[in-house]
Amino acid sequence: MNYSTKEQDFSDKNMFFCILLLGKMTQIMGQGVFINPVNINGTVKIEFLEFEQALDFDIHDESMFATSDPRFEFPLTEIDISWLNSLFILPKKGETRIRKEYRLLSDKERENFHAAVNLLKNDSTVSLNKYDLLANIHSRSSSNTAAHGGPGFLGWHRVFLLLFENALRQKIPNVTLPYWDCTLDEPLPHPSESVMWSHLFLGNGDGEVKTGPFKNWDTQFGFGLLHRQVSSLRHLMSANDLENILEENYLGNISYPNTKSSKNLEQLHNNVHVWVGGVMKKIEIGAFDPVFYVLHTFIDKVWEDFRMQQRSSGINPTKDYPEFYGRKNHAPFAPMGLGNLVVIDGISDVWNEEIMYLTTLCTNNSSNMCGSKFLKCGHSKRCASKTIQEVAESTETNETGDPDEAILHNNSTFKSYNLYIKSNLQVILHSDLYSNFLHFYNDGKGTDIVPAFPITYVQNNFQLARELYRFHLKSPLDSRNFQQMYMLFPSE
Repeated sequence: MNYSTKEQDFSDKNMFFCILLLGKMTQIMGQGVFINPVNINGTVKIEFLEFEQALDFDIHDESMFATSDPRFEFPLTEIDISWLNSLFILPKKGETRIRKEYRLLSDKERENFHAAVNLLKNDSTVSLNKYDLLANIHSRSSSNTAAHGGPGFLGWHRVFLLLFENALRQKIPNVTLPYWDCTLDEPLPHPSESVMWSHLFLGNGDGEVKTGPFKNWDTQFGFGLLHRQVSSLRHLMSANDLENILEENYLGNISYPNTKSSKNLEQLHNNVHVWVGGVMKKIEIGAFDPVFYVLHTFIDKVWEDFRMQQRSSGINPTKDYPEFYGRKNHAPFAPMGLGNLVVIDGISDVWNEEIMYLTTLCTNNSSNMCGSKFLKCGHSKRCASKTIQEVAESTETNETGDPDEAILHNNSTFKSYNLYIKSNLQVILHSDLYSNFLHFYNDGKGTDIVPAFPITYVQNNFQLARELYRFHLKSPLDSRNFQQMYMLFPSE
């Protein structure tokens, strides 16, 4: 039995009236954790009942929902609030955002995604920086209580992903979030050897992140450098896990508190957090690692697949909120902790109306069959990830001389791939992070190349660095000029 609501229309003034009305009921609702519509002699009334059930959250310990580390609760400035509010926009009608599996991105799409993430990390016009300020929203108790441990989990993170994607697009238009389908890595004998943990994607997973686009990132609040410990504990999601989820028909059957772990999408996602380890292992700081966003985008895709299946079975997912939802923080009209939204707003269609997910498929229509040089057809005609070694062997780039693929064999050399400027440099550069970054390069023929800054033209500068690197592979620049190229995006 499921809790049903009227169709939600975010332009309907009646909805806001209802929210105001329900706000007056907060004290009553706070006494219980379950709202039950009761028909008494033809009149529908609301019955409030206590409902308590112990939950096994593993890393999502009960105490984490009651309190939050005071370090995360710093006051937001007017500038912080103004910027965060600017992210609350829906995709424009007719402008569909296509979210692809990370390994299906073109080289340019992948570079743009990495660049946009780093531009947020480098933008200190708000408290912390824009990347970390948004990650901190996930840490705060006002949001955290409604984000985990109940059926509001999926809706909360769907809204949060859209905010992050909007932030990325403020830096580089048309960037969309990729998703990391970890079921493509799970069949590998050693999933930690997946190409996902190479410098082309997320960087190394063994300790402090020293390779890839997010190398040398520092985290806030004294947690040190970004670090991971992949494959030490737990396991990734599997194809069988997805089948278990899609066997069900209602949100309550795949959510805390009343489903078993094998069908609990939040619990399955918890396992991946622990598997990645390091920063991702802690609920309150998980979003400070970009792995967080590509994992949650995948979880959102799984939920969207689930909702599509509901529709095919005649179930309206916008009316599917479970009657037994556990904690009072997951009550349908409890505050979501994101703007003025309430928990049940998360199951509306408005968030993903203009978002489409592309699925990986094994085909015989292309040489690589799965549509990516980083994927292969595995067992049961399902795509699987290639390992770092397999990608290197299949390209043999050192022999072919392909500069694009030579990156795999020159990990320590390709320093310009990292766009992150460490915080100590932010102090030196003061207001505009890029104001002093005008470097002159020599193309080997006596011609100076002046990159165009500031931030809005970083794509051109990234491309410049790429082209200089390609040129270096064919006809190396002298060490002095090539070292200047490294300085474009310093990592030390």
